[in-house]
Amino acid sequence: MYQQRIKKLFETAKISANSILLTKQPNILYFTGFTGDDSWAIINPKKTIIITDGRYDIQAHQQCPSANIIVRTGPITDALNRTLKKHKIKSTAIISEEISLALMSKLKKQTENISIKKISQELISTLRECKTKDEIKNIKKAIKIAQISFTQAIREIKIGITEREFAALLEYKMKLNGAEKSAFDIIVAHGKNSAKPHAQASNNKLKPNQPIVIDFGAQYNGYCSDLTRTLWLGKMPEYYRKLYRICYKAQQQAISAIKSGISVSDIDKQAREIIERAGYGKYFTHSTGHGLGLDVHEMPIISQRVKQNLKEGMIITIEPGIYIPGKGGIRIEDDILVTSQGCKVLSTLPKEIDDVVCKI
Repeated sequence: MYQQRIKKLFETAKISANSILLTKQPNILYFTGFTGDDSWAIINPKKTIIITDGRYDIQAHQQCPSANIIVRTGPITDALNRTLKKHKIKSTAIISEEISLALMSKLKKQTENISIKKISQELISTLRECKTKDEIKNIKKAIKIAQISFTQAIREIKIGITEREFAALLEYKMKLNGAEKSAFDIIVAHGKNSAKPHAQASNNKLKPNQPIVIDFGAQYNGYCSDLTRTLWLGKMPEYYRKLYRICYKAQQQAISAIKSGISVSDIDKQAREIIERAGYGKYFTHSTGHGLGLDVHEMPIISQRVKQNLKEGMIITIEPGIYIPGKGGIRIEDDILVTSQGCKVLSTLPKEIDDVVCKI
């Protein structure tokens, strides 16, 4: 599978170098299956070389049995230079988004007589857009873990617990249920703090009748889920009921339009027009969604500014939001598989208006 991915990358991207140097996860995982940190990979259609250290010696051999494993003892750049010479690799491409100018300069100095070229991450991102059956299976598992954990954590939510405490509880539940880790820093934003789309969980204590935006996801076999629910403890005031209905309708409208071949800008438009017609357009301050996979945010971006069509096998999020400064915010997010017939919503957490009000 990994060699097929490498072969496809070289064929479709028309790379002029005879190898590619990967320095970051998750690209290394996608093309080699290796999950260790502080390691690099050299790939081409004929061979895969992993440069790692003693911490990952056994792991690298287990995860990549057909790869050439180099266990370094000194700087990784020295090991790279020796490896390129040993394998007579005359040219290598490197992902420009993966490397700093300082490291690029160092590589050029240390890798004598080796041609180093830059290529864009977009070449790989495009290849990773459409998921295989195994990838879909992993993302479904990540979603299942996140949903079970959220349901369990909600049973313990109460007035007085802090945003940070609930975020820690949810992450703990996800790890208990099989997650490698949280897919990203969990957002728990209560009251006025929920007006910040990417608020950091704080020591604010949860109070009744205020919105609580909870954005969370699990990582499983390297693959991510990404979900958001907005809750209330006690009662949902009529003001927020109005906003919630608008946000819910916008999400449903966007999801109903998803199908292979449709423009991502059209999907964004479906959600945005609902919110704009209700008079809250200026409070919807981000794109409607994004791709999901080994990274939490992948291509495609579901935005009015992007010219790209959906393809069968993509997994995307749909997450419209309304954020009123000084009052609070609402966001509803689900993970969706694009199919030949339309789409399949993979996440199933309740989100009807009566489902998101918790008794106290």
